[in-house]
Amino acid sequence: MIKLPLGNNHLTGKRNFMFKLICCISTVMFAVFSPAVLAQPDVQPEAKEVLKKLEAYMSSLVSVEIEANITEESVYNDTLKLQFGGTKKIFVRQPSKLSVTTHAEYQNSRVYLNDGKFTIFDEDMNVYAQATVPKPLKEALVSLSRDYNTTPPGSELFSGEAYEVLVDKASKVMYLGKGNVNGTSCNHLAGILPDMDWQLWIRAEGEPQLCKYIVTDRSIPLAPQYSMTFTKWKKNTNIPDKVFDFHPPADAEAIEIIK
Repeated sequence: MIKLPLGNNHLTGKRNFMFKLICCISTVMFAVFSPAVLAQPDVQPEAKEVLKKLEAYMSSLVSVEIEANITEESVYNDTLKLQFGGTKKIFVRQPSKLSVTTHAEYQNSRVYLNDGKFTIFDEDMNVYAQATVPKPLKEALVSLSRDYNTTPPGSELFSGEAYEVLVDKASKVMYLGKGNVNGTSCNHLAGILPDMDWQLWIRAEGEPQLCKYIVTDRSIPLAPQYSMTFTKWKKNTNIPDKVFDFHPPADAEAIEIIK
């Protein structure tokens, strides 16, 4: 499977199984792709300007509702690349609430960050795990990455460090010109990392909203990709508290995350 923002975390329960986690973006999308930090990434000036505007815009949002179509490629037996599709919904309300729901062909999952409580629920296996983290989203994400090797997909966009996460580990970040995503003119960027590449399409006119994101994993044979094409973007809406509340089904099993 493609290695993306939420890796394969091991959890224990009565049945001693692996707990499937959401892949992204993210999401994800903007997770730490490699342990090696390159001191002097080569960033083209046009790419730096677009990314800095994106980071400032994302950091200014009080709340946002996002929907996206996702595709994920998997490699079978190092010889056959398969593609699977799905949808993702992301809700963020600063300073401490995030909800991500993924519905895909072989994955139906939910992730929550709610005032210092992290929850991940696998709808297919009907199991969930929870952990206590700092309340602010930025500190919560640092804690999840450090203590559990986990990052909710897409969440780094709202931590105020999107530029650093995308650029610091890249050997080169390029501006490729204008592209088109579903009829929208976008600035097309690309970054090269030690074992992964990313591409990003950001709306060129008006607010710099995300249009499309692709990660290519070169550490795996056939270089599988993960992509998100954004279909809905609503900023500063009144998201109700219930969106971030998790109430487990009566028959769901609580399990523990192995650090």
